[in-house]
Amino acid sequence: MSRLATLRQLSPHLFIVYSEFPHRDSGNVYLITGRIPTLIDCGSSRSAPQLRQNLAHLGIDVRDIAQVIATHGDCDHLQGYHELRRDHPNLQLHLHPADWSLVQNSNPYRNANYLYSNPFEPIAPGQCLSLVDGQRIAAGDGELRVIHTPGHTEGSVSLYGEINGRNVLFAGDTVGGAMRSLEGADLWIWAQAARTWQQSLQRLVPLEIDWILNGHEPAAGLPLSRGWFNRAVASFGKMMNPWFLLDDAADDDEPALNVQIREAV
Repeated sequence: MSRLATLRQLSPHLFIVYSEFPHRDSGNVYLITGRIPTLIDCGSSRSAPQLRQNLAHLGIDVRDIAQVIATHGDCDHLQGYHELRRDHPNLQLHLHPADWSLVQNSNPYRNANYLYSNPFEPIAPGQCLSLVDGQRIAAGDGELRVIHTPGHTEGSVSLYGEINGRNVLFAGDTVGGAMRSLEGADLWIWAQAARTWQQSLQRLVPLEIDWILNGHEPAAGLPLSRGWFNRAVASFGKMMNPWFLLDDAADDDEPALNVQIREAV
């Protein structure tokens, strides 16, 4: 596994401060600098030392961070909050209320901790500040619009705003994330969950997006383009895989196979 050994600057006020590939137990962490220094997600507990080190390369201490805005409540995106809060007890955490139960309870299927070997530490109710669909929250020198995009989790949000002249979408796992584990669910429930997710994606389609920053893409591949986003949305749900993507260029050696797959979809 490779980790981002130092921060990566995308624009004057936008940085990737943690990323790992292949994914072990932590999502990507983004930093917006300016009047209100803001982290978008904060990774796992294991990622915290590297995150601190990467911030230090910019001359930023954890105590300089004003807030964490969470794209959703899965442990690989938020368990690092405990480590950061040990240095900064007043660090604010913004999370959609539909995901509060994920961080406050220890159900491993609800918070995705069943995928990892790390112990889960609940986040106290009093530490969660609410995010509301349509809310505009100050971050850096500007603001981000909260768009409720349930599907990966009930409280998943995407965050949209202009940073240094670019229209940026922080998508978390709404774009590219895995289907939730619906333990004991029948096919109808799975279909409904996929339908909810698809409706969330359609809310993002009209946005003017220059860059997409999602939860698990390797740092070298970021930011993602509008073209990538369009292809991902078009591929959602195919072959019972939420992100099954067919190559638009047919393979000359296997033309029949491409036709059969497309007809099956």
